[in-house]
Amino acid sequence: MSAWNPVSAQVIAPARSKRTEKLVLLGASGSIGSSTLDILRRNPGQIELIAVSVHSSLPKLADILNAFPSIKYAAITGIQSPETLTDFSRQFGAVKFFSGAHAANELLNAGRAANADTVISAVVGAAGISPTLRAIELGYKIALANKETMVTAGPVIERALADSKDASMVPVDSEHNALFQLLLGLHPSHLKLAILTASGGPFLNRTAEEVKRVRREDVLNHPTWNMGPKITVDSAGLINKGLEIIEAMHLFSIPLEQLDVLIHPVSHVHALVETSDGFRFMANRPSMLFPIAHALYFPEPPPVYSDIVTRPDAWPSLEFRKVDEAQFPGFALCMRAARAGGTGPAIFNAANEIAAGLFLDGLIQFTDIPVLLEMVLSASSIEKGSELGLYLEADARARESTHALSKNLANRIKEVV
Repeated sequence: MSAWNPVSAQVIAPARSKRTEKLVLLGASGSIGSSTLDILRRNPGQIELIAVSVHSSLPKLADILNAFPSIKYAAITGIQSPETLTDFSRQFGAVKFFSGAHAANELLNAGRAANADTVISAVVGAAGISPTLRAIELGYKIALANKETMVTAGPVIERALADSKDASMVPVDSEHNALFQLLLGLHPSHLKLAILTASGGPFLNRTAEEVKRVRREDVLNHPTWNMGPKITVDSAGLINKGLEIIEAMHLFSIPLEQLDVLIHPVSHVHALVETSDGFRFMANRPSMLFPIAHALYFPEPPPVYSDIVTRPDAWPSLEFRKVDEAQFPGFALCMRAARAGGTGPAIFNAANEIAAGLFLDGLIQFTDIPVLLEMVLSASSIEKGSELGLYLEADARARESTHALSKNLANRIKEVV
C-alpha cells in the first residue's frame, strides 16, 4: 500500500523532504519562534540558524542575535523609522538587515543563497502568503505554522507546490502535525474521518450570559496553551479550530465531510483518524516542542525530550465532547465559509483578523466578534477561481468591509444602550 498521497497535489511531500541543516525562521519573536529557539538550544550544533525575521520587536531581535551568532541575515517587517533601523543595525555589524514590505522575501532569497534548506513560517495572518509562495519558488522545505496562508489562498498554494520540483511542506500546528503522522502509511481508501481536537478555550463551561461579561484578560487566559494574542482570541471562540479544518482540507486534500472536531479539554490528544478498523490517535502533553521538532527533523526521527514526555498512566482523563455550534457561533460561521468554498474562507479569515484586532484594541466586545463576522459574510459576494489575485482582492475587500461594518455595529450598540 502506498503512503498517504494527496489527490490534487503533493502538498505534504515526504519524498522531497529532508532533515533541516540550515534554517530560516520567520516570526522569531512569537510563541512558535520562541519554541523553535528552545529546540535549537537543546540540540546545539545540529541545526544552523542563519536568518530570522520579526515584525517590530527590536529588543527580542537583539536578544536572538546575541544568542545565535550563526545568524547572517535579519528582517524587520513592521514600520520603523530609518534612524531607528540604522541605530539598531550598527550594533550587529556582521548581520545584513532587510526592512519593509518585502523584507521577508528578501530574507528568503538571502537564506537560500547561503544554502538554507528549511523555513519555519510563523508569521501571523494572511501576511504569510507572499513569503510562503516565495519559499516554494526557491525550493525550501516549509514548516508551516501559519494557517491563514492555507485558509486564504489554499488552492494557489496547492498548485504552486504541485508545480515545484524541490519544495515540500510539513505542518507545524500540533493538530495538523499529529494528523500528518497518522496519515503517513495509511491508504486513502481506509480513511473514514479525520478529527482535530480543540480544548474548548477558557469559556467552555460558562453560560452565554457569563461570556457576555468577559474581559480581555479572561479571553487571553487559555487553559492549556501559551499562544500569541490573536490565536488565543480565536481559540476562545473556537474560530481557530474552524480555520484549522479549512487548512486541513488543503494540506491533505480531505473533503470537508470527512473532517470533524471534538472538544478535548486537557489537550493531550491532538488528532484522531477513524479507519475501517477503528480509531487511531496521536497524544502527548500540550507542548509545541513536539510538532516543531518533528517538522524540522522529518523524515528523520526528532530528538527525545525526556523532561517533558509523560507516560499514559500520568495523563489526565481523556474526555471528548461534540462541538455545540450554538455555544461557538464563530466556529459555525467558519464552517459556513468552508462550505461556500471559493473566496469564502479568504473573506472570513480577513474579517476575523480585523475583528480580533478590534477586540484586542478594546473597540468591540468578545461577543461582538461573531456578530461582525456574520455581517461581513452576509454582505460579501463569494467567487470561484484559481488566481492569486482573486483571493487577495477578496481579502482586501473583506478588511475594508469589516472596518466599515464595525462602525455600524458600534453605533447600533450605542443605540441599544
